[in-house]
Amino acid sequence: MELERISVVLRPRAPREALDLGAAMLRANAVAVWSAWFAFTVPIFIACNVLGVLLGLPWLGLVLMWWLKPMFDRLPLYVLSRAVFDRTPTWRETLRGQRQWSWRSTLAALSWLRIDSNRALRLPMELLEGAPRKQRMARWKVLRRRIVADTSLLTYGCLQFELVLFLSVWLLALLLIPSEWLPQSLADFFRHDVRDASTMWTLLGATVAYLAMSAIEPLYVACGFALYLNRRTQLEAWDIDLAFRRLRTRLQALGKVLGVLLVCACVWPMSGHAATPADAPPKPTVTSLQQVFRQPMDSADQRFATAAAETYRDPRFGGEHKLRKWVFKYTPKAATSAQPILFPAFGTALAVVFKAFMWLLLIVAIGALLRFAWRWRGRLALTPAEPASALSQSVHASVVADAPLPADLAGAARALWQAQHQREALALLYRGCVEQTARLLKVPPSSDATEADWLRQAAAIDDPARAQRVIAIVRTWQFAAYAGRYPDDAGIESLLAGWPAQTGVPA
Repeated sequence: MELERISVVLRPRAPREALDLGAAMLRANAVAVWSAWFAFTVPIFIACNVLGVLLGLPWLGLVLMWWLKPMFDRLPLYVLSRAVFDRTPTWRETLRGQRQWSWRSTLAALSWLRIDSNRALRLPMELLEGAPRKQRMARWKVLRRRIVADTSLLTYGCLQFELVLFLSVWLLALLLIPSEWLPQSLADFFRHDVRDASTMWTLLGATVAYLAMSAIEPLYVACGFALYLNRRTQLEAWDIDLAFRRLRTRLQALGKVLGVLLVCACVWPMSGHAATPADAPPKPTVTSLQQVFRQPMDSADQRFATAAAETYRDPRFGGEHKLRKWVFKYTPKAATSAQPILFPAFGTALAVVFKAFMWLLLIVAIGALLRFAWRWRGRLALTPAEPASALSQSVHASVVADAPLPADLAGAARALWQAQHQREALALLYRGCVEQTARLLKVPPSSDATEADWLRQAAAIDDPARAQRVIAIVRTWQFAAYAGRYPDDAGIESLLAGWPAQTGVPA
């Protein structure tokens, strides 16, 4: 591997920092990644949806595109694995380069490893290293150690981002739909609207899902590749290896100077040896520490050597040990030098006074709450409101949903309005409008029908004037019930002037 050409700063990183590195690599090579992505996936997307339409299963294209994600992940990985060595390929080179990689691992990812949460880390190991199966299994056990949780978190996080993008488009469209066209409940939406959805809407949903996948999946592959690089840097010390390679390059640049120095170093001892007399005695050769220090090893040295050898053979030494224990998150640091406390008795007395003051304040607050509850115990109880003296009992009974409507609906609503019972007056007028509309359309009135349902029913009235009056009464009731906006006296009189408040008067 040509580590000298790598454009990424190699150093051990935390897993989350490695994820940021993957996002940065994707931003730097966004054009090359997404051009190859769309050049490869758009024809497959069209083919899958055409196949689903021909088979009468429009949703099949959406399922197939989701299932083929591991095959699509090869494209961003090919681009990024070349881009980190300053050789960013074009989209044509990326498509041609897929023949260089084995498809055996991709077939495994499309079958029994399809729901593997560590796919982002497994993909570069299988495609870039190309090791045999047994070696690959042993390699995977070492590579996934300590980062399997971060890899799974990356998978689930990207899946959530993809769902957010998919649902955001539909929620935006839902906000733009008028309330009259919305389903009554979520159950009705899935029971009727989704089941009866046309092929065009299904294909539109598949398109939105494909765009969401195209936005998130390259990011998923880039972050997994960054985790792979970071893990290999930790295991194989790539940063140290790269430092030694750069040092070797600098030393090779000084090869001539070193050659001259070596020649001089070899020639100098030879000249000194020639100047030595032939009959000079040879110097003794040092072969042990005893000859260096000129004293033999005693029993203490022997015992130390034996103890050191036994210590090295102890299995408790060497290897890695993992220790977990619970500690307080915020532990006060011990003071390096004890500072003398000025007036310790005064500080203790002040603390006692403040503690007593806080307890006294708590007792006063509890007493005030109890006194407030005792004084307002009768006022807080729910008592039925007494009817106004100016209104008859029949008028108030007509406001109740189960009570029959009064004969003079307009008069009863006007009496409630003049007695400052505006909400009750509009509720009575809305009830009368609902019953008159149901009687006119010959449909049974339903207690579960909402204002939106009666606005839709108003469109079925043949008389446009009556339809407009129904819409006006329902809208007025909605503004009053949900927004607290009431009409003026002239507005209420216009609603009470004709049908449906007065059945015998035309609209």
